[in-house]
This record gives sequence, structure tokens and C-alpha cells, in this order.
Amino acid sequence: MVKNKCIMSWKSQLIKENLNFKISSMDIKEQYEELTKKLQQSLPIKAYPTRELVHSLRDKENPITLKSELTITTVHNSGDISGIMCVIEQKNKNVIACGLVHLIFMANCPLYKEIVDYQKKRNKRIRQLGMN
Repeated sequence: MVKNKCIMSWKSQLIKENLNFKISSMDIKEQYEELTKKLQQSLPIKAYPTRELVHSLRDKENPITLKSELTITTVHNSGDISGIMCVIEQKNKNVIACGLVHLIFMANCPLYKEIVDYQKKRNKRIRQLGMN
């Protein structure tokens, strides 16, 4: 009897956690939507790659540096899994997609504060989900 209670308690806890994750994920997608709309209205936006993005693209034979100016032409809200995704074009017309967290923006960008706030929250969320 005690063993069955433990199993039932464990199962109900697992269901609760799964439900909380789904609700949390939906809430997060809605939070990202507002910034996504603002970004879409501001396109095209200039940005620079993070060190991680530079290394990732070099591995794929796409030569960029930390000083490469990138142009964001499209943004998509992919929710909790990938966050806000950006389609970027380089001067050599290569087109790539990356997360908003992998880009650096100039302080004079009209959405700078909102982007930086998003990046901090998103990086924290990635650590929570163990996706880093």
C-alpha cells in the first residue's frame, strides 16, 4: 500500500511538472511575441555576431569576424525551444539563421534595452532547461 502511494505521488508530481513546463512555455512564447513584433516593425536591423556565432560559422566555412556587420531581414518567434530567431544577410549575400542571443547590437539601436533584457532572460532560461 505504501509503495503504491509513493508511485502515485511520483506520477502525479511528474504530471504536474510537465503541465507547469507546458504552461510556462506558452507564457514565454507570448512574452517573446511582443518583442518579435517590435523587431519586425524595425527591420532591417544591423547587428554584429557574438564570438560563439563567429566560431560556429567558421566551422561551416562561412567567413565572418566579430566586426562583420550583419543585417537582420526577418525575425520569427519559435517559442521556448529556440527563442526569437533572426534571418541575417551578410554583405556577400550569404543568408543564415541564428538566435537573437547570438547577436550584439549597438547602444543606439531603438530596441537596444528590450533586446538586452530579452538576451539576459533567454540565457537564464537556456541554463534552466539545461540546453547550453
